Amino acid sequence: MKTQFEVNEDFRVMENEELVYMLTKKNDFSQKAAEDLFGYPNTSSFSDVISQMTPAKRRLAMAAVELYKRLRENAAEPQKIMCSQDIYKLMFPYLGDIATEECWAVFLNQASRVIKRFRVSCGGYSATQVDIRVILREALLSRAVNIILCHNHPSGNKQPSRDDDRLTQAVATGAKMMNLRFLDHVIIAGNDYYSFADEGKI
Repeated sequence: MKTQFEVNEDFRVMENEELVYMLTKKNDFSQKAAEDLFGYPNTSSFSDVISQMTPAKRRLAMAAVELYKRLRENAAEPQKIMCSQDIYKLMFPYLGDIATEECWAVFLNQASRVIKRFRVSCGGYSATQVDIRVILREALLSRAVNIILCHNHPSGNKQPSRDDDRLTQAVATGAKMMNLRFLDHVIIAGNDYYSFADEGKI
């Protein structure tokens, strides 16, 4: 069965420039953005297009994109996490290009398949506060066996801070007390990442 996007022929046959214009209603911007988005060196991004829309249209477009992403995820078999690269791929769409720090927990079942992604906290440009009790409570309610922690560094520096080290150890200790396995803590820094498990720190 085709999705709504696949049967929407009116938009599928349009040129890239036409699609950008429909969203922004700006001729000069549409031509340049379309060339940049689908060419080299990709100097414009989807975020640039969104920023040119009216506030009301921007909220509507982002809501539609988010809903479509979630429906696509639910239609597929739960993803199995085997390594840090799998975690990065899973969480990059959520953390790869935002300007402020967020911390998420990923809960897995016994077969290492994703049960749930849970946003633990939202912060500022360089930090976010994390309450470990919230993570453990949500893990138990989700009937998870394994926990993964993931947060972003908007600065692009993937190296963990002292606070990141302390958080990792605190979650590891709390998870052990609840008979949960803490598999990894991944820091996403743009197109790169840091894995505490890969570095032997868990």
